[in-house]
Amino acid sequence: MAPLTIFLTTWNTGLQGSKAQEQDLTSWLLPVLHRTANDPELPKGAVPDIYAIAVQELLPVHLALAGLSGTVLLALTDRIVSLLSAHAKSLSGSQETYRLVSRVAHGGNALWVFARESTTRGRIGKPLTSTLGLYWFGLSNKGAVGVRVPVQRSDKGQWENLTFVCAHLEAFDHNVPRRNSQYRHILTSLVFQGSDPLVKPAQVFETSHLFVMGDLNYRLTHLPGGAYPDEEGEGVQAEKERAKLVEVDTLKREQKMGRAFGGLREGDLTKFIPTYKRIVGKVNGFSRKRIPGYTDRILFASHDDTPSSSSTVIKHFGSTPQTTLSDHKPVHAVLELPEPSHSAASPHLAPILSQPPPPHPHWPLATPHEQRIVQKIIGQILDKLIGWPWCILVLLGFGNTRAGMGVGAFAAMIWGVWWSGSWVR
Repeated sequence: MAPLTIFLTTWNTGLQGSKAQEQDLTSWLLPVLHRTANDPELPKGAVPDIYAIAVQELLPVHLALAGLSGTVLLALTDRIVSLLSAHAKSLSGSQETYRLVSRVAHGGNALWVFARESTTRGRIGKPLTSTLGLYWFGLSNKGAVGVRVPVQRSDKGQWENLTFVCAHLEAFDHNVPRRNSQYRHILTSLVFQGSDPLVKPAQVFETSHLFVMGDLNYRLTHLPGGAYPDEEGEGVQAEKERAKLVEVDTLKREQKMGRAFGGLREGDLTKFIPTYKRIVGKVNGFSRKRIPGYTDRILFASHDDTPSSSSTVIKHFGSTPQTTLSDHKPVHAVLELPEPSHSAASPHLAPILSQPPPPHPHWPLATPHEQRIVQKIIGQILDKLIGWPWCILVLLGFGNTRAGMGVGAFAAMIWGVWWSGSWVR
């Protein structure tokens, strides 16, 4: 197999994922068809070997907590397969298809991994999935899901593991420490456990390549100059203004201080303006209710990275302003993994990430298996205790059918937390 090309995208649908069944998804999944002045280098003829698609807030909260995402997931899967296959066929001039490698969902988070049949057939091993609730007591309205995919890179073996993570971290400007804590929880508790008792469970960083996507919710500390950014700005001055925004990005700051995302890289954020909080229904513009932020991120690391360089090539990195269904704009990246130089004969012998550079601490130990199971059970019980009464109250007309907020939400939340607290005691 030649260098492996991966298309990554993340989008917070703003609780409107069910409506995405009716929307034109090409601007999100095929940005090459919607080239803009900000994306002049977007490869025209690229047919990625792997697509990894991350979604947050797929459904209104009450439906997500109740676990009622199955119909939407199936419908979107069929639409995505059809769209990607048709586009690949139009570019290559031959019969091209994508197949679903794995799909995992928990709460409002969903993650799909698709593979191009003509280049990966017979080279994809058995995928593993993992889910994690990140809100209080393991509730899934904030959380993470992951897919671990073994890939045979050549006829000689050269196996590598690709790990994809979709995360939705704590909101609001002041919750930076909470977001950092949730990221550490992902490192310790989003664990991939296979059916083979002889194979050790793997944490997300015990992989050849790691891709972390999602609404990570890191904001800007302030607006430099007090002016909101302009999507239509071009030229040197616009680039300077975007660079000033990136300088006050709190995720970059936390990375620099060694508090989160050690060893991970991302594309050049100055290529586009912050993706949140945008005006629903409009290509341009920001809501004045929040400080803008590069909340929607794609970060990655590879086993052969050094502190100063990475062999992974960023072919493209950008955002899609034409998608207006949500108050977030999607972000996408096209990465190229070079042909491997190792000779791993099986997935469990594949190389893994090295330790993150200082000032970041070493990778943490996994949370004990029994503790993870208890946390997951409690979180799932709470999800249902809150989600189902919430759904019933919304059906009865209490609250908002879009987000499930209001009297119904409040009553269901109080009842669920009170009942679970007395049950745990």
